[in-house]
Amino acid sequence: MTMKWSKMIFLKNYIYITFAFVVVGLDAYSQDKTDENTNLFRIANDVVEQTTLTLPLSDSNPQPSRYNAWMYQNYMLIEAMDALYEATKNEKYKEYANLNIDYFATYQASFGDVMTNTPSGKQKWYSQPTEMWQCGMIAKYPERQIDKPNQEFERGMEIFDSLLNNVPSFDDGTLVRVKKPNLGLGLQIDDLYMIAPYWCRKAVLTNKVEWLDRAIEESLHYYDYLWNEESELMKCLWLQNTGSVYGHYWGRGNGWYILAITDLLEFIPEDHPKKALIMADYTHFMKGIIKYQDKDGLWHQLLDHPESFSESSCSGMFTYCILKGVNEGWLDPEFMQYGIKGWQGLQSKVNSDFQITDVCPPTGMSDDVDYYLKRERIVHDQHAIGPYILAGAEYLKATKHQ
Repeated sequence: MTMKWSKMIFLKNYIYITFAFVVVGLDAYSQDKTDENTNLFRIANDVVEQTTLTLPLSDSNPQPSRYNAWMYQNYMLIEAMDALYEATKNEKYKEYANLNIDYFATYQASFGDVMTNTPSGKQKWYSQPTEMWQCGMIAKYPERQIDKPNQEFERGMEIFDSLLNNVPSFDDGTLVRVKKPNLGLGLQIDDLYMIAPYWCRKAVLTNKVEWLDRAIEESLHYYDYLWNEESELMKCLWLQNTGSVYGHYWGRGNGWYILAITDLLEFIPEDHPKKALIMADYTHFMKGIIKYQDKDGLWHQLLDHPESFSESSCSGMFTYCILKGVNEGWLDPEFMQYGIKGWQGLQSKVNSDFQITDVCPPTGMSDDVDYYLKRERIVHDQHAIGPYILAGAEYLKATKHQ
């Protein structure tokens, strides 16, 4: 037998064994797929049904739903519905994503800042934002502007661009926030998701690569500031005053970072000179995060504190990013077992009313472990609904032939 044929047979056997490993893993974890899909579609359909999508005659009519509010959690939901459409080709979910953002823009243009049933409306986060986390659904604006141009989309982007042009930054240009009361300027991990997806989509809208490059540079800085090589996790805050990280390994904070990187990877062309750097950061993170997955498939409120409760939003984020990574070919097929295990674990967080339990509410940063351990656990908040549907969509793609 020639060396050439010997290599070909080895490669064929390797591919077969790898494929068999993945198929067996999927089969083992997808026996209850029908019940899991019931959870997925029931939750997604409830969101569709509970979201106001028809403009009222006046602003004195009943207020829109919580899913209409200018909140980044609702942008994540819009992305989740787009992903569910890609997995199922059910037009209802694509229509939801478009109608929701169109509704907000039309409502805003018609009535102004009177959607006051949520803090975002009362405090005018859309028209007068003061922090990056008040980005709301801005990342959908450039995407929708391509398909259905609207002056309100242009105005909204101008407002948010003006904010970003005036927020503080470190000397290297990384955008940061003022951490009160006396912590000074800080790089906070969740802010990456508030700006990078917007810049990526603005690069497509304007056909200007500098917006993509800006998202890439920002992402690389976040990794440099917050990554801990020993723990293989991200701290959630870096303070200029001390020149060091602050706080603990909060689950959802790490989730926001990897969501932003996973989104970014879809926009970077293969020949981009910094694609390899982003991919390296992404791979390091993914190899680290699977080490903290519990035996039930979930992750904890504080990732390195197994005594803390298993938390639904970060578990959904990590599950989604793992499944997405394998489906896109960014991760080795062996990672699929962790994604499937995560999806299985998430089903234990869905109660009999098809609501997701054990969700950490909006949370700041602290160096006190008890601050995280004693956080209230809320039910069916958008922080968890979006990641759950995102993970479900990738699960469907991964198991569509099973």
